Amino acid sequence: MNFIIKNSFIVSKKIKQIIKRNLLKSPVINYFGDNHPKNVLISYITKPFRKGIDITHTSSAEVLEIAKIFRSLGYNVDAADYDYDGFIDYSKYSVVFGFGEPLINSFYSNLQNRLVRIYYGTGMHISVQNNNSLKRIGEVYNKKGVWLLDSGRIVEKAWAPQTNIVDAMILLGNEEVSETYKRFFNKDIFLIPPSYYNLYDYKEIIEVKNFTKAKRNFLWFGSSGLIHKGLDLILEVFKNLPNLQLHVCGPIDDEPGFKTAYHNELYDTSNIHTHGFVKIDSPLFERLLKECAFVVYPSCSEGGGVSILNAIGNGGLIPILSKEASIDIDDFGISIENISSEAVQNAIEKALMLPVEEIKTRSSKAGEKINTINSIDNYRNLLKTNLNRILRSHEM
Repeated sequence: MNFIIKNSFIVSKKIKQIIKRNLLKSPVINYFGDNHPKNVLISYITKPFRKGIDITHTSSAEVLEIAKIFRSLGYNVDAADYDYDGFIDYSKYSVVFGFGEPLINSFYSNLQNRLVRIYYGTGMHISVQNNNSLKRIGEVYNKKGVWLLDSGRIVEKAWAPQTNIVDAMILLGNEEVSETYKRFFNKDIFLIPPSYYNLYDYKEIIEVKNFTKAKRNFLWFGSSGLIHKGLDLILEVFKNLPNLQLHVCGPIDDEPGFKTAYHNELYDTSNIHTHGFVKIDSPLFERLLKECAFVVYPSCSEGGGVSILNAIGNGGLIPILSKEASIDIDDFGISIENISSEAVQNAIEKALMLPVEEIKTRSSKAGEKINTINSIDNYRNLLKTNLNRILRSHEM
């Protein structure tokens, strides 16, 4: 009897979890409660519509800005998660904006009415991203003898129609990102610099920073996909540079295979300090902004490198980046010529040769550029301008 009761409880709990998960995955309908003549479906993420902004990623702030812009353009706003595969009545929509299943399924809806489809790209083209990521994973396999696919950023679904037959594209990042799409798409592509969370005054951080000490302190600040984002290369370089300090901030515990393969570098190397995942509103993040002069990031594929923008924009850290990080570093940053440990070391050596006053000048330039170009205000203004252009050109 107890066995039956216990199993009934487990089944009931699982059913409740499924119902809750399905409810959370269901689309958000008419978020603002408007009564406009037109409707838009945003195929991206819905959590911010239900729970508000989460500062662990700028996507939550940006999707709400997207919704507000469409509202200002006269649309009732619905939203669905990019992986939602349930029924959607596309006949009510004038526009589908975003990526993923809801956008793809709109092509199979056999609509008679004109539907404008706008792809929103938050990274490089999937084929390029996957190829670059798998190449990096192969390089680590050749060194460590273990396949660490969880430390890549591999997108299993290509969703090919969204990068070939949509009406227009809006991409986050710079021309490096745009070029990965142009080989497959010959219609309008609009670029927008991604936003970041501006929580600190970079000028105040620079003012109190001891640059004589800071020039020997480097930060790696990234999210999941540790190999994809070049942490393995950074560790290999800094374990042989004992006079420099490296601070590692990222979700190390979420990738146990990588943690095991690079345990010695992460935890048994005196000049490498592994902090794990660090929130940008934490005292530790603020301290690292004050202690470090450089942020180093040899990623193999990004859509504007938001984690790096947080370090540059909030603390004026000088970026040492691969071109695939897709951030324009102008005359203040240092380029990593290719994604290899040798190229990373060469870039570090260039950084060490900079006089203290030049480091301070570059820090100010970096902070100013990101605060201007990557502000949420600039994101909002450019997105609205570009959406207006696309929608006007497709008016019936």
